[in-house]
Amino acid sequence: MSTTSKASLIEALDQSNAATRAVLKKTSLEQVVYENPAWLVRDVIWHIAVWDLQSARSILVFTDGGEYNIPDFDEDQFNTSSLEEGRGLTPEALLEQSQHAREAFQQAVSKVPDGSENSEFLYPWGDERGDVVTLVQYMVDHDEEHRQEIDKVINS
Repeated sequence: MSTTSKASLIEALDQSNAATRAVLKKTSLEQVVYENPAWLVRDVIWHIAVWDLQSARSILVFTDGGEYNIPDFDEDQFNTSSLEEGRGLTPEALLEQSQHAREAFQQAVSKVPDGSENSEFLYPWGDERGDVVTLVQYMVDHDEEHRQEIDKVINS
């Protein structure tokens, strides 16, 4: 992977994060986004942060020659249990830790060895393999999906 490619992936993550932060300025962290089960804006932000950290971990283990996936992964159970952790944080800590999570993801991308752009590795959810470019695109799309949901609530 060329430095330019890594830089563009890092920039995509940065731009997506900036767009999410801009949406946050228009609403409260306590605004309900999803009804059943109830997810607040703060839950969505923490959810994104958790997946940033899982993605970073998967990339870092790959760069060390191994494979990582979430043990006994069940998507609903994983998301629910991770939300509980985020709900225990103050708003300031949640925003700070979510920013650190995005930075950790970007740092992991920067550590992918040059020439490894086509190397497949196990994604953190464990039933899919792909490259770093695709994983970053998945996570940018994931951000966008949740931003659109927050925007929809704001504008309703």
